[in-house]
Amino acid sequence: MVVRRQPGATASERVRALMAARADHFRARLAAVPRPEPAAGGPTEPAWGDWLPIVTGDGLALDGDAALIQRRDFGDGRIWGSSSVSLLALGPELLRYDFATAPVPADGSGWRRMEV
Repeated sequence: MVVRRQPGATASERVRALMAARADHFRARLAAVPRPEPAAGGPTEPAWGDWLPIVTGDGLALDGDAALIQRRDFGDGRIWGSSSVSLLALGPELLRYDFATAPVPADGSGWRRMEV
């Protein structure tokens, strides 16, 4: 899905269209792989399984409409981008927090399990 700004479209309409593109892409991708069941301990990669490459960008260009991890160049030296990715697992006996700076390297390195 490509979201182009329509003449007269407000900024909030553009944001809604980008959010819809992101939700459409990632909802389908996350539903297509097994849901992770992370434990409280252990390394990030086995804890989050097949979700990890998806939540770290799924190979999308950082300036793509559906990009979860983003980088936007607004011109005149104004650049905005995602600075981190967090994964949280919550349950009656579980609290797990994994963190990486963005963009996360393609090999999946850069993740750290945060003590909580």
